[in-house]
Amino acid sequence: MTRKTKGLAALAGLIGLAGTGVAAEVATYDCAVTSLEGRGFVSDRVVFSIDPAQNRAKVIDGTVYYVHKEPIDAVLNKENGGRYRLKWQVKNIKSGSNSFNVDYTLTFRQSQSAVSIRANVKGFDNRPTGSGSCKLVQGQTLFN
Repeated sequence: MTRKTKGLAALAGLIGLAGTGVAAEVATYDCAVTSLEGRGFVSDRVVFSIDPAQNRAKVIDGTVYYVHKEPIDAVLNKENGGRYRLKWQVKNIKSGSNSFNVDYTLTFRQSQSAVSIRANVKGFDNRPTGSGSCKLVQGQTLFN
């Protein structure tokens, strides 16, 4: 089982185990993403919860799971037109004898249930990107 496959299996488990009794403002989205660059920094699936009332967000994908084994905090910004921007960093991603630090930016267009992701791999010029569609996950959250 590859790192990406293990991460995706864990994501499915996390959604199934996430708490209920979610406050009305919290929304959780499960997104299928197509990477425009096959380097592995943009996962095929990303799940995030946003709580605009508390200005907080949590996110997990294959890379976050590989490093942290659980959802991590993301910086949440609400933008014009019903868009949300989430930013997070994953440090010390091991790949062979190399280690990478990556800054992620996710833009979610709520009206279209569309997502785009950009990865900024520290020390490299390339900026892996991906895009996809999201489904609202009713009654679930990544917040504890």
